[in-house]
Amino acid sequence: MDTRFDQIAFSGGGIRCFWHGGFLSTAGDALSLDVKRVSGVSGGALSAAAWLGNREQDLLMLMTEAFRINDANFDRGSSNFTPHQEIYRAVVDTTLDKEAIERICDGPEYQVHLSCPPKPLPARLAASFYGVAYKVDQFVRGTPHLVIPKKAGLGGLCVDARLAAREGKLVDLVCAAATIPPLFDVPCWDGDRVLDGGMLDKAPMPQPDRGRTLVLLSSRYANLPQTCRRTYVQPSEEVAADKIDFSDATKVERTWAQGEKDGRHWLAQHDLDD
Repeated sequence: MDTRFDQIAFSGGGIRCFWHGGFLSTAGDALSLDVKRVSGVSGGALSAAAWLGNREQDLLMLMTEAFRINDANFDRGSSNFTPHQEIYRAVVDTTLDKEAIERICDGPEYQVHLSCPPKPLPARLAASFYGVAYKVDQFVRGTPHLVIPKKAGLGGLCVDARLAAREGKLVDLVCAAATIPPLFDVPCWDGDRVLDGGMLDKAPMPQPDRGRTLVLLSSRYANLPQTCRRTYVQPSEEVAADKIDFSDATKVERTWAQGEKDGRHWLAQHDLDD
């Protein structure tokens, strides 16, 4: 199999996306990745930023420490009565420091995908409605590339994250990408209300979609597209982390460790040196 890639797509999955970091920590060097385009959605937007900014280990350390301090997914004193929005923002802001953002500015094209509900729908109602459509699609079709939410009117937005970094708005963008009401407030981006882009596509391709793409998933799918231009890599089994459980640091560590293990196994399968 050709392991030269022009693009990487980081799937969504919330905290499950720490599998991405573990996988790349063992497989990344062997693949000698030098890509032209990178895309990220939901938690994968943060995975992509950490990889491009060379901050993957920092992200792992900061998130696990934050979860060790936080022992519950309910906090009466925080926004929406949960600690999620404050914790995520603090970790993203600390991880993507000045040096990391400069690396991202000087790196390959980097895009973050968001979803946009129809304007007449109240934001929280839209989140609930499209959340159900997303769940139904995943159950029925078993693929990361969704159809039902789009047919039901959910729109998409592909944002130039490298430009956002140059304009000092990358942290805002990465946080907007992981918007799951009611745990998070519904933000606006360029005047549009936006939701988690994973409701529209769990692993959207970079635009333009050219060359060969390494698609890093965070969950297992029964039906993956068969195409010579894409290599889908998924966990060997469901990861330990829960998408929105911010109270158990060990789940993050175990998910990262599984990514490392799966990376070594994937390299061995393809006769590549670790």
